[in-house]
Amino acid sequence: MNRQTSRLPLAAFAFVALLPGGIAAAQSVPGLPPSIGQEIDRALSQVPDADRRAAPGRPTVGQEVDQLLNRPASPLRSRQVSLAFENKTEVKALVIQFAPAGATSWGPNRLARETLNPRAWMRWRANGTDCRYDVRVTFALGREFVRLDHDFCAQEKVEITAEEASAERAALPTRDGVALFRVVNRTAQRVAVLRVSPAGARQPQGDLLGIWMMEAGDVYTGRVPRGGACLFDVRAGFDPEETDTVTLTRQNLCETSEIVIPARRSAGG
Repeated sequence: MNRQTSRLPLAAFAFVALLPGGIAAAQSVPGLPPSIGQEIDRALSQVPDADRRAAPGRPTVGQEVDQLLNRPASPLRSRQVSLAFENKTEVKALVIQFAPAGATSWGPNRLARETLNPRAWMRWRANGTDCRYDVRVTFALGREFVRLDHDFCAQEKVEITAEEASAERAALPTRDGVALFRVVNRTAQRVAVLRVSPAGARQPQGDLLGIWMMEAGDVYTGRVPRGGACLFDVRAGFDPEETDTVTLTRQNLCETSEIVIPARRSAGG
C-alpha cells in the first residue's frame, strides 16, 4: 500500500469491499454539508485507479450508501407473540380475554369451556405486528382483573392477582379509534346478561358477560369503536332469560367512561 492510500479512513475500504460499482468524486451542493456518501466518494477518488466513473446509469459507491441510509422504513413484520397468564388468586378464573391495544372488541373468551384454577397458568400464541395488549379476566366469585397496554414482548407472563382486581379503579386512557368504558352494577341484584348496542339498533348485540355474572358492585370494562355519534344503548338483564331488564339509552361512550346500572325496573324497562 502506498502513502496516498494509507492515509484514507478504514471505513472507506470497508465500503469498497461491501458495495460494488465504479467510483466517482461526488459534487456537493454549495451551502449544504456533504452527505456521508459524498464524503466516501471524495475519499475513494484519491485512491489510484479508483477515480473512474461508474458505468452509465449506475450509482457510485457513495450514492449507494446515501440511498441505503435514506431508504424508507419497511412495514412492520408479523411476529408471533407469546401471552401467558398465571392465576395468583384463590379463585378460579372463568374468562380470559386479550386484544391489541387498538382493537375495538375484546374478542372471544380464550378459556372457552375451561377454567384457570388457582396457581395454574396457561399460554396462548398470537400472530401480528403488536406486542402491546389489553387484558381482561373475570373470576367465579365476581370481580374483574384488567391490565391495559401490557408489553408481552418484554414480559410474556401476566400474574393475575386479587389485589389488582380489587384495587381502586384508575381513569381509563383515551385512545384513537377505540373508546374504553366501564359498566358498574350499583343494584342489589346480579346481572346475568349485558348488551351494548348502537343506539336504536333493531337487534341488540351479543351478551358480553358469557358465563360470568356481575355481582352487586362489580364492574365490566368494555370497548367500542370511536367515531360518529358514539351513542350506544346499554342493556342489563337480571336473569339469563332477560325477563327483567333495564336499558340505558343513547349513552355516549366516547365521552362518558362510566355507566351505572340503576335499581331494577319492571320487565322491558
